[in-house]
Amino acid sequence: MDESTYSDPEVQEFLNEHFVAIRVDNDHRPDINSRYNVGGWPTTAFLTAHGGLVGGATYLPPEQLLAMISEFAEAYSNDRTTLYTQARDLHNNRKTHSQRSVASGTLEESMVDRVSRIVVGAYDALNGGFGTEPKFPNAPILRFLNHLQRTSGEVFYASMLTKTLDSMASGQVLDDIEGGFFRHCAQANWDEPQHEKMLEDNLALAREFLDSGIMLERSDYQETAKQTFKYLIEQMYDSNTPGFRGSQGAHSDYYAMDASARKEYTRPMPDLFCYANSNGLAVTVLLDAAWKLGEPSLQEIALTILEKLDSMEISGSFSHVFSNNGPSDSPPLFTDYAWLLTALLQAHGNTPNETYLGRATAVAQQMVERFFDQKGGGFFDIEEQSKL
Repeated sequence: MDESTYSDPEVQEFLNEHFVAIRVDNDHRPDINSRYNVGGWPTTAFLTAHGGLVGGATYLPPEQLLAMISEFAEAYSNDRTTLYTQARDLHNNRKTHSQRSVASGTLEESMVDRVSRIVVGAYDALNGGFGTEPKFPNAPILRFLNHLQRTSGEVFYASMLTKTLDSMASGQVLDDIEGGFFRHCAQANWDEPQHEKMLEDNLALAREFLDSGIMLERSDYQETAKQTFKYLIEQMYDSNTPGFRGSQGAHSDYYAMDASARKEYTRPMPDLFCYANSNGLAVTVLLDAAWKLGEPSLQEIALTILEKLDSMEISGSFSHVFSNNGPSDSPPLFTDYAWLLTALLQAHGNTPNETYLGRATAVAQQMVERFFDQKGGGFFDIEEQSKL
């Protein structure tokens, strides 16, 4: 839509005359995406002056978007009360659904069995993985399977895990030239990858290949994990910041080339920014891997990033987004604090430095003070009244 709809002169003129147009990057403000996404990207959402959602759409060609924004502009001028009523009703419906979702309950062991049945039902016995196309790696499910195998010893859990990891390692979802996993594949058999590489996905998959390799005594899985860490450090780690970039851009023509042809071209550029939550995950995963693989260089990188994250929090400049220019004005999310806390606890367990535990305690207190819902329980995803 950037090159077509949003670049259309008539659309631009009408938007600038009748609306306050605000562009939001999902990576920078995932909290806004979760509130206003209407079913995909790009989303064009229409809000009241108080942030109430009154409507929106995903991809629209110029003439259709122009018709829609004209209708909203006319309604706002001639029947504003109805628009505000719609926004209030939609908000109340979402609030009711949210309250229903967080209704109090009891955590029971039987829940593990129920979830495991869902996982088994979604298993693709022919191709490995879960569900049909598009096929996503789903590292959290692999971690759950790893847990089930370790705790139950059931052979079929190991079989599901092995089939999935083997299929991924031999399929097109893995870049067997430079390392790293692509985001997903269009086909259930792990063919036709979408060539973007995400930091969080690769960290989680490297961890699962490493842990499964140790548990199942598969050195090839451990080697895949090592190659994935190598890729992340060589292509996504920015030592000047320091931190890992959030992703590496999709470039299908480049990734279709063999190794010799790729040398003649520039690699796809990584994201310009680092994100606090995924870098907290990176610290946690790398510290664990450093111990299991006996690789002190992984620990050195992890602790360097942890120092960066923690120093931002101590100085009051902790931000969801940062780069070699420093922190941004994107407010920290609950997940940023949660992964910083996890990273500090991992560092406490993996190093003799006793200060990490004290810092973890301080961060946990900040999480309660900033994000805890005193009335309804649970934690908000972002502090109240954070700037857009």
